[in-house]
Amino acid sequence: MKKKAVFIVVFLLLILVGCTTIQTEKYSTPFVNVKDYGVVGDGKHDDTKALQKAIDAGGDIYIPEGKYLISGSLDVGGKKIRGAGMKNSVIFSTANAPILKITASNNDIRDLGFQYEGWDQREFKNRNAVQFEGQIAHSVFENLDMVSVYRGFYIDEKKGEENYAFSVNLRNIYIFWYTKNAIHFKPPYGGITGSVIENIYTSNGLRDNRFEGDVIPFVFEKASEMTLIQLNSEWANIEKAFQIDYSYNVVIISPHFEGNDLSKKNSTFFDINYSNVKLIGGRVYDNNIHTNSSLFTLKWNSDVSADSFYVEKNTQKGNGFLQLLAVEHSEENRLDLTRFKTDQDSLEKNQGILNENGTPVLTRYNDKSYFDGLGVQSFTTLPAPTEAWRGKMILLKTNSGDKLYICKNTNGLYEWVEL
Repeated sequence: MKKKAVFIVVFLLLILVGCTTIQTEKYSTPFVNVKDYGVVGDGKHDDTKALQKAIDAGGDIYIPEGKYLISGSLDVGGKKIRGAGMKNSVIFSTANAPILKITASNNDIRDLGFQYEGWDQREFKNRNAVQFEGQIAHSVFENLDMVSVYRGFYIDEKKGEENYAFSVNLRNIYIFWYTKNAIHFKPPYGGITGSVIENIYTSNGLRDNRFEGDVIPFVFEKASEMTLIQLNSEWANIEKAFQIDYSYNVVIISPHFEGNDLSKKNSTFFDINYSNVKLIGGRVYDNNIHTNSSLFTLKWNSDVSADSFYVEKNTQKGNGFLQLLAVEHSEENRLDLTRFKTDQDSLEKNQGILNENGTPVLTRYNDKSYFDGLGVQSFTTLPAPTEAWRGKMILLKTNSGDKLYICKNTNGLYEWVEL
């Protein structure tokens, strides 16, 4: 009986192994090698037509190790494309045009490199490595290396075209030596909804050897329910690190800014316009500040909440000055900082900025509350009493000592009453 039982167990295991092997084989061989369509991949022959033929033939595409010279764009829609690694399978373009034009949804593109001829692309504004043209949804772009581009990812802004992104994932993207933006998602219609962008590394060289122009690494407009995880801006001359316009429920987790130079007037790390943003973690480290710059710039009715953010070891050069906050068109802006850490006194002194209705823009700074409850005002005069201040108390620092006030409504008029 024991021998029979052992035989049955072994037999069942063999069946299971066989089934697994069949399943593995079924899903491991769907890719067609582009070289079956006459693609050469030696970096000398123009592979544009042959690559497009392979893409248009249907099925999933495999691009083996090699350098693939193209002289125009490759149109891709609803495709699964694999390379042999971001440094191994490189598509090299000499055209003033996108390398990939994404024209339909349901794409899965991974393990490839994209590179343009030359380094400085300021004269070639169409050299966008991956450009979205149409309603692009349910797509993944992963393990991609982009070198010497005008922009890395770009949504075409043609007027009258419904170009936008929905449920798009960008993961493990390296963008080196870019001229304008690493990611520029500013759709003319629709928006950027339900997308996750994570582990994006951007760099323009070294401290003393880099692309000299000012860049804005990350631009997003009309985004909603979007999560940005570990987006890095390093070793570049930046005008803004993040530009976020007309967006809501955007979460930024652990961004990192290192080795950048801010030289343009009113430069900033976060430019937030009419948007709602939650910032979790992150670090501003070892950047050079050459001009009047800010960590946050808030415009119109922006609401920013930042938790556990560090600003350390940045150098203010010449007349350069880094302040915590700058505002424009400050109607109902709000900045809430908790567990904020910095080694720069200038950031802690930049408080007491008011909206047009007299309420403070900085509503919380670590353990100090300036709006929701009792707070110490760093300025020496009270803001104008309004409905927004009703019932709020302020501990005001004066030359003669601290004084406590509460905003009350008396016969329809608001006033500050000393307690």
